[in-house]
Amino acid sequence: MSKVITQIYGIKNLEDALMCAELGADHIGVAYGEVKHLGNQQKNCAQAKHIFDNLPDNVVKVGLTIASDVDEIIHDLSLCLPDVYHLSGDIRDIPPEGVQRIRDAYPGLKIMQAIPVYVGVPFEEQWPTTLELIRKYEPTTDFFLIDTKDPDSTIGIGATGATHDLNIDRAIIEATKVKCIIAGGLDEFNVAEAIHITQPYGVDSCTRTNFPAAFQDETGNGKDPAKVKAFIEAARNA
Repeated sequence: MSKVITQIYGIKNLEDALMCAELGADHIGVAYGEVKHLGNQQKNCAQAKHIFDNLPDNVVKVGLTIASDVDEIIHDLSLCLPDVYHLSGDIRDIPPEGVQRIRDAYPGLKIMQAIPVYVGVPFEEQWPTTLELIRKYEPTTDFFLIDTKDPDSTIGIGATGATHDLNIDRAIIEATKVKCIIAGGLDEFNVAEAIHITQPYGVDSCTRTNFPAAFQDETGNGKDPAKVKAFIEAARNA
């Protein structure tokens, strides 16, 4: 099996971004946009650009949005263009034709499409819809980000800190040639097992590499270097 890349999300300042890069993160992700869909957890375009512009060239810069308005997305990208753009809202809000509009506007941009896995919903109930989504979005997607979705949440896919049935991840990875990054409650304690079960292109961590909430500021800033280091090492050694 080839090297599994590591993606660290939830970056809200340059210091944390540089720390993650120094520790070996392959992808570094920032949620951004001019409309504050995610409140203080989200950077504006200028803030995100400042972070991306100061990262080493070997790090893949990933921007995240939960916006569903394609014109809004294209405008945000005109202000800050990452290497990869992660569509993390409800997948049905932007049809493949809309995703293709984004690709046509920025031909060098890679698209990461979030695929939801629902907590507490049996595999056999999820799989037909999941497979349909994969087939529908494969032509416009460079990466699938497989992440936990709270069935009661109306805000995007992921950043729950909750794990889900990895058999769904494995089925998705086996069903598509699109590179798949798995996410959802991954940390240094469970990432190796997740890699062995699913054989993904990459692994992602957001909430479980943060400091506890009590040690974060009002914007939720605070990546724990020890957790980031342990996560990356566990993924590399899996």
